[in-house]
Amino acid sequence: MRWNSCGRLRIATGETVLYSGMDEGENHERGVGFILSKEAAQCLLEWELSFERIIRARFNLRWQQVTILQCYAPTNEATEEAKDDFYDQLQMVLEQVPCRDVIITGDMNAKVGMDNTGREVMGKHGARAEMNENGERWADFCQANELVFSGMLFPRKECHKQTWRSPDGVIVNQIDHLAFSRRWRSSLQDVRVLHGADVGSDHHLLMAKFRLKIAKVRKGENGRVRFEVSKLKDLEVRNAFKLALNNRFEGLQQLMEEEELLRAGAG
Repeated sequence: MRWNSCGRLRIATGETVLYSGMDEGENHERGVGFILSKEAAQCLLEWELSFERIIRARFNLRWQQVTILQCYAPTNEATEEAKDDFYDQLQMVLEQVPCRDVIITGDMNAKVGMDNTGREVMGKHGARAEMNENGERWADFCQANELVFSGMLFPRKECHKQTWRSPDGVIVNQIDHLAFSRRWRSSLQDVRVLHGADVGSDHHLLMAKFRLKIAKVRKGENGRVRFEVSKLKDLEVRNAFKLALNNRFEGLQQLMEEEELLRAGAG
């Protein structure tokens, strides 16, 4: 996002923005974030500003939770130290959340190509390109953590795999990726690149479609009372309930009779 500092804000159209970047006064580089719809913001359980290249958010689903890590990896030309630091940080953040519920997405600056030999977490439908060093790091990271590549699972036209185009329009690559726990594989319906959105970037939007049910996070009591009717199977509990119910209705009956007498006297 290239926003400095970190925080949470709500924009005029109603969406919520979570962002984490470099310190104030520094160059507007790196930086990551989320833009949440109103529905997604209601499902947000927690979020953490991990680093200027990693941000974490956890959401409530109908039957479980999901943690999304949004990342911006160093370029392939970055120093080995910078790359090592990023993947060490990503591994540390990943180990703090249940791996079975994690989705990692972002600009990984990684060309992975089509050869998935020895890496069963990869599909066979990547863009036509040679895997670079960042691609090897990304593939090894996913393999070690049993995370599945999404952009290589579906056969697509080449233009629907390429996520980045150079400013001169000559070079195109697939460097933005999404990986997830194997338990999500059956829920994944589609992954493709969208070229129509004008987001003021040399990257195209990468869309993944999952079949999931989200649930709003309820804050405080909602006024509804749940009765454990199964307890009525116990004889003592059932008799106590009957007695309490009879006493309550007797009191109500007595109150109604008194009101009738008062009305008759007033008449």
